[in-house]
Amino acid sequence: MPAANKEEAFAELVREYENLWVALIEKDGEEFIVGSGESPTEALTQAKAKGFTNAVLFSVPSFSQAFIY
Repeated sequence: MPAANKEEAFAELVREYENLWVALIEKDGEEFIVGSGESPTEALTQAKAKGFTNAVLFSVPSFSQAFIY
């Protein structure tokens, strides 16, 4: 089933990266993961190796816990 909104699409994008850091880019209004790892340095290193020097880092929380911001 396709995501109903941007928040659901983002949740689907990061689902397999639970408890990891991801490096994200946005292109044409859509987010893409260009690196991941157990540390922000590892995620950013992967992104830079692929030529993405302006990636945004995000720590994907555990999906078994509530997240309030």
